[in-house]
Amino acid sequence: MSIGDVFAKAWELWRRDIGWLILAGLVVGLIVGVIAVIVFSIVAGMLAVSVGGIALGSSNSSTSITGLGIGTLISAAILGIVGYLVVSVLAMVFYGGMFEMVIGAAREGRGVNFADLFGGFRKFGSFIVFWLVIVGISIVCVIVAIIPVIGWIAVPVFVAWLGTTWLYVLPLIADRGLTFGEAARTSSQMVKGVGWWKTFGTVIVLGAAFFVITVVISVIGRASSALSSILTLIFEIAAGPFAICYVSTMYLGSAGEAVLAPASGYVVPAPPSYGAAPYATPPAGGHMYQPTAPPPIAPPVAAGAVTAATAALPGAAPVPADADAWKAAADPLAAQPPAPLPSPVASHEHAASGTPTVDTASGQLEKHCSECGALIEGSAEFCQACALEVSGGEPPVAAPAAPDAPAAPEETPPAPTQPGT
Repeated sequence: MSIGDVFAKAWELWRRDIGWLILAGLVVGLIVGVIAVIVFSIVAGMLAVSVGGIALGSSNSSTSITGLGIGTLISAAILGIVGYLVVSVLAMVFYGGMFEMVIGAAREGRGVNFADLFGGFRKFGSFIVFWLVIVGISIVCVIVAIIPVIGWIAVPVFVAWLGTTWLYVLPLIADRGLTFGEAARTSSQMVKGVGWWKTFGTVIVLGAAFFVITVVISVIGRASSALSSILTLIFEIAAGPFAICYVSTMYLGSAGEAVLAPASGYVVPAPPSYGAAPYATPPAGGHMYQPTAPPPIAPPVAAGAVTAATAALPGAAPVPADADAWKAAADPLAAQPPAPLPSPVASHEHAASGTPTVDTASGQLEKHCSECGALIEGSAEFCQACALEVSGGEPPVAAPAAPDAPAAPEETPPAPTQPGT
């Protein structure tokens, strides 16, 4: 990713969410500023009391007042150190939250989530360790800088090298939740993958741009101090969020992640991951890479065919030859003939056949259906048709009756003959 790409992407991120970023910066400045004013006001009051007590004790030769003044001075010094620790760590935690806001928005191609500003408190321990290491290194650099010539050269070179190598420690802690040691090692690898001088140059260009802006504002201040003050205030409010967007863009590019485009459609191509060359080097001899051919695809097997795999199985049943055999094997009952339908019930006119007659042998009425009066046999109460109707079924359709044969003409009995004729 070139320096121009970094500037373009950082500008898009800053311009899209400038309102939320400036609000986050103001919230951080307000919280940290209020705490700093309270702490250092107390420290200043204690220092005034201690100086007055020491002076009063010296003039009156009172050791008790002098002792009170010295004790207050020591307490003020301790409170000042603790206050500086609290303010510095809070500022680092909040700036880590701003990195989390911008990195998440740039990675997912969305707007910033203001709640991420307070996400740094989840990694509070790692931020404290990072701050303590920075403080320790700063004390050593101050001591070394006292040495003439050597210290004046060695300290700036060491600070430039360490600041570039650990450029991504704060974003790594905020984004991935790493410990300080893991973040320091990962940042060093990321910077080495892109190139230390390239990373250093990208940061220097941002610093040079800020320096040019401050020079322009100072030149304007010669003509109008009020306008210069307003421009200085605007620059201080806007420069911090832009620097975070700038470093966040470098961080995502150095990690090999694609920086998603904002709504305008601008895309910044992501560089290769650190430690990996963009192009593979061919082996000695100049042999070109040949891709491995894919395995052959077996032709489709026809239905019912016996393959080598199925025939080799011990105890395997023979494969049916057609679709009907497959159906028969899947459903053995399908091959059986259907069950015969019940025979239809004998039809009748379903009308009373007249008054039943009396059996001459037993002197009782003949067995008949109680519904239609048809003669029946056995112990049943209804005929077949009426029994089906009474039980809820439909009576069978009566077969068409055959036409009645013509009745034979009745024979007229011969007339009786008269006697004597």
